[in-house]
Amino acid sequence: MELRAPLAVPVEIRIATGPGPSPQGPRVFRLSRSVGEDGVRLARPAPFEIGRPVDVVLRLPEAPEPLRLRAELLAADGDRPEGPDAGGRELRFLDPPHAARAAIHRYVADRLGLI
Repeated sequence: MELRAPLAVPVEIRIATGPGPSPQGPRVFRLSRSVGEDGVRLARPAPFEIGRPVDVVLRLPEAPEPLRLRAELLAADGDRPEGPDAGGRELRFLDPPHAARAAIHRYVADRLGLI
């Protein structure tokens, strides 16, 4: 796992229905807890199947544009396999664009006092 920094922003999560970002799949909004170049952790699980590809939209503080990324939904410690809170809280980015990766890197380094 890469370095992560605290981040509490709304995250739009939509089921991926094709090879690129798609506005057609079901969606939910969750609050993020942390972000790193490898992915984002949510405050509570997204109610989609573990391992499912999803499209993610989130905005870093002071960023001019939101980041639009493809991710895979993963379970985190404490996630329940069944029930109303079923799903995963880890979103692992899949081939993030260089610009998005660089923006996240800058945010994490700044937030953790590394620059």
